[in-house]
Amino acid sequence: MINKKKLIPGIMVVVSFILALILIGLKPEAGASKRQYIPPLVNTMMVEPTDIQVIVKSQGAVIPRTEINLTSEIAGRVLWVAEKLSDGATFSQGDTLLKLDPRDYELALISAQSNLSQARVALSREEAESELARQEWEKVGDGEASALALRKPQLAQAKALLAATEAAYEQAKRNLDRSLITAPFPGRVRNKNIDVGAIVTPGTPLAIIYAIDYVEVRLPIANKDLDFLEIPFDGNLIKPEEQPEVIVSADLGGNSYEWKGTIVRSEAEIDPRTRMLSVVARIPNPYRLLSNSIPLKVGLYVNADIKGKKLRDVVILPRHVIYDKDLVWVTNKEGILSKREIQIIREDGDRAFIKEGLFFGDEILMTRLGVIIDGMQVRMDAERRRN
Repeated sequence: MINKKKLIPGIMVVVSFILALILIGLKPEAGASKRQYIPPLVNTMMVEPTDIQVIVKSQGAVIPRTEINLTSEIAGRVLWVAEKLSDGATFSQGDTLLKLDPRDYELALISAQSNLSQARVALSREEAESELARQEWEKVGDGEASALALRKPQLAQAKALLAATEAAYEQAKRNLDRSLITAPFPGRVRNKNIDVGAIVTPGTPLAIIYAIDYVEVRLPIANKDLDFLEIPFDGNLIKPEEQPEVIVSADLGGNSYEWKGTIVRSEAEIDPRTRMLSVVARIPNPYRLLSNSIPLKVGLYVNADIKGKKLRDVVILPRHVIYDKDLVWVTNKEGILSKREIQIIREDGDRAFIKEGLFFGDEILMTRLGVIIDGMQVRMDAERRRN
């Protein structure tokens, strides 16, 4: 009988030998473990310099060009107030907004007119008497006549009296005209402070009104954008032919609206709070009195696009293709990458404007790679290539 204990070691040796042969047969050949490098598939863009109109963006609130306290220049009782002199109402230049009791001023005008007539008669009489005195002196007088003999003082007094009565008449006439208070400009009422029956005195505030023939928007400009505006920064009005165009816009009721205007001046001082210089946009006919479009109301907060300088022969790139602030990767016909230093003259949102460092026909790497080195090879996807 075979001893099992003696067979076990022999079996283990045989099994080990068989496993060794299997492992030797499965061993890969030398160099087979190296993977072949496959260049990554990338998207590129061919450089084509172009001209670009710079748009400088800003924001601001619409303000009236002028706002005043409408006041009375004379005293009196308010007899009538126009419906146009109501909160929020609009009016045209020259519209009568309020009427004061004119009776006292009508009487004063009649009295002044009477005094004026008397002064004219007195002057005519004195002129006649002065002429008569001169003629009599020439007939009987000896030597040069005195001023008193020729009634020159009396004539001067009559002329002065006429001048005074003429001034009094003009003043009375103006006071009567001032009993009708009219609009000094086309505008809108912010607040009405008076009503029928009230007694007013000179300087009494009747209403707060503001002009609507045009409105203005103060637009703060970032320091980096100042060089791209073609305007003087001395605070003076810009010549009409040199005023840059501006489009202001706002969303109202789910719709977007635009209004056109121009930049008319820059402010003379830097805002101490924002440390920025502001320019002033002017938008004519904001309430669209001559059209059916939506009005640009005072107080509305708007976005502004200001037409700036025109840049010549620049390359526009997405900012994500720029590395380390001033480097891009370009590829040659063989797909070999090399880095190129560029000069960025302006950034606008996700775009960068490049002035130097790139040339027509350069292929810019548009795909963001995790690892990238100088001399690295890539494959350019013809279908994904951007022009």
